[in-house]
Amino acid sequence: MNTESYLSAIYQRCSRRKYINRPIQSTEVQALEAAICKYNESSGLKIQLILEKGEELFGGFRKSYGLLSGVKNYIALVGSKNDPNYKEKIGRYGELLVLEATAMGLSTCWVGGSYDKKNAAALYAENEILNCVIAIGYCENKLSLKERLIGNKSHRKAAFKNPRMKSSGNTPDWFLKGMEAVAFAPSALNLKPFLFHYDNGSVHAELTKKHDFALIDLGIAKLHFELGAGGGEWEYGDGGKFQLT
Repeated sequence: MNTESYLSAIYQRCSRRKYINRPIQSTEVQALEAAICKYNESSGLKIQLILEKGEELFGGFRKSYGLLSGVKNYIALVGSKNDPNYKEKIGRYGELLVLEATAMGLSTCWVGGSYDKKNAAALYAENEILNCVIAIGYCENKLSLKERLIGNKSHRKAAFKNPRMKSSGNTPDWFLKGMEAVAFAPSALNLKPFLFHYDNGSVHAELTKKHDFALIDLGIAKLHFELGAGGGEWEYGDGGKFQLT
């Protein structure tokens, strides 16, 4: 996918929680597995696409607290405990998969807590860790009542009013476009625990709140900024700098 396709997916994507019983088409499965293989090789992660076994993690009200239904497939985002940047990598590469799935016509939802942790333990080794998964599949075009109540638009409007940025001097258009894409970045509980700084051509991003998913949120937001700005490269970590290309 090119940058324009990723941006289109950013503005189209919304979290979906009610899935229909329809297998993912083989062409989409092949494309997702190819992307996962590529991202695992470049990142050191062990991302896995799990098909038709969603009941193990999401079946029944108690496992998902009633927040998700009909989940048959998911992406397990497994990282190494020895990698200090594994959480940020999970955010970056997980969101790349979300955007690629969106472009294929698939629906997704980042899930941090509402799944069966005991059954999920079979997905990773002792020196590995699973912080979150991504539900993936097909949904009806129309949002369910619960999805409308949980909503996305209100959070996005709030993000535009509080754009999580601080700048000095004349702010260039590429930085503002990057921040527009950041406004559409999903985050745990919609906290968006980060701040992007622009200072005379230098950009860095830092956390403003520390919680279990904060670095994952930062990885997602950095990716959105990079795509919105038109390309570039981030340093990993809290306070990591951005280099425009």
